[in-house]
Amino acid sequence: MKHNFLIRTIIFTLLILSIVACKERQVIYMPVAADYVFTRDVEKKDLKVGVVPGPYGDMFMEAIMPSLKEMGYTASLVYYSDFINPNIALANKEIDLNIFQHYAYLNSFKFENDLALSAISEIPTISMGLYSYRHKSINELGTNITVSIPNDSTNLARALRVLESADLIKLNPFIDKSKATISDIVSNPRRIRFTLIEAHRLVETFRLYDLSVINGNFAISNGLNPSEALYNEILSDNYINVIAVRTEDLSSQFVRDILSIMHSDKYKQAIIDPNGKYIEFQYPRSFADRLRKMQAEK
Repeated sequence: MKHNFLIRTIIFTLLILSIVACKERQVIYMPVAADYVFTRDVEKKDLKVGVVPGPYGDMFMEAIMPSLKEMGYTASLVYYSDFINPNIALANKEIDLNIFQHYAYLNSFKFENDLALSAISEIPTISMGLYSYRHKSINELGTNITVSIPNDSTNLARALRVLESADLIKLNPFIDKSKATISDIVSNPRRIRFTLIEAHRLVETFRLYDLSVINGNFAISNGLNPSEALYNEILSDNYINVIAVRTEDLSSQFVRDILSIMHSDKYKQAIIDPNGKYIEFQYPRSFADRLRKMQAEK
């Protein structure tokens, strides 16, 4: 009898541990300082940087590359037309880093596809906006309007939250809004009809709709001015863009050098230049804190 009780106890304990382990594998961890403990040097001086159309390739070449060049590096941009291939190429060692995506997308994509990728630093980010060729303000929008939004799950949920912030829809308050879908809309007073389109194609089709919810990088790269958007989102930390590398390269010399550059005064001046293209971007919290501290010390 005692023997049977012991066996049942052991089985129950193993079952509980297996459930906990499964849950733990589903947790999405943000990068922390421990990710950047350098234990080895990898000498790599010719970098391939994955980007999509938009301002972030320019940001790398204008704000980071000059200092890398002084350190003896060369770099080339590798362009991709979608949000999928820059991460696949990075995992396959076709490129050395990429700079195009926010935390939420990186974490979702790498866990869904079992990729060992890590963010090393946040960058100034242009927000998602509501753009219209037909209307000059949200007040002009009537009912039975057509709206195009991104079709990937992360940016679809983000677009719905932007529409909610603009008071165009209401989402179920009891859901995880980072995973919202159209079926989670509980109030749609303007009777919006949605069309889901690949994020990089939203600009080329936005004239066909009353409103389009477009990622900032694609808006800028296609000649749209964020200041002319009918509404711009206020970015949460999870939607600040990042530079990503393979996790195995976190201890590489080129990662160390990029991080040192991004904490330099030269990088800061390139970003906050009042005549530059990044002055309207939303700054990461850490960067904004450094700016406030430097201004207070003056």
